[in-house]
This record gives sequence, structure tokens and C-alpha cells, in this order.
Amino acid sequence: MSAEKLYTIVLEHSLEVLLEAATMEQVEAFWDAYDSRYFGLRMEEETSHHARVIVTDEIPEDEEEAELCIG
Repeated sequence: MSAEKLYTIVLEHSLEVLLEAATMEQVEAFWDAYDSRYFGLRMEEETSHHARVIVTDEIPEDEEEAELCIG
């Protein structure tokens, strides 16, 4: 059994699993590919062998306000 830490990315409101049992490299690749679609990368259970990463597809309020000021 591998000692490498694994991560599962879950969509916050629906609990849909977007990426399961992934390495950190796979999480980084996922984030690079979808950073404009998902927000708020938040890690839970960081000290265990398998961490859950929560993301949302809703734009956080502070980002909406920033876009209003720019645009």
C-alpha cells in the first residue's frame, strides 16, 4: 500500500465527487484546468492519509464585488 497522501475533490453544495483518490499532482492539474469554474479550494482532514478538498461553483461575494468595481 502506498504511503502517499490522497485527496478527493467534492463540490460543496451537491457533494458531487469531482476527483477521487487523487495525488497532489492530480489535484494541482485539476485546479489548473478548472480554476475559472470552481472557487474556494478548502481542505478538510489534512492530517489523515486521505483528505477531502471542498470547492464551490458559486462565485464568492467578495469576487463579485471586485468584478463590479472593475467592470
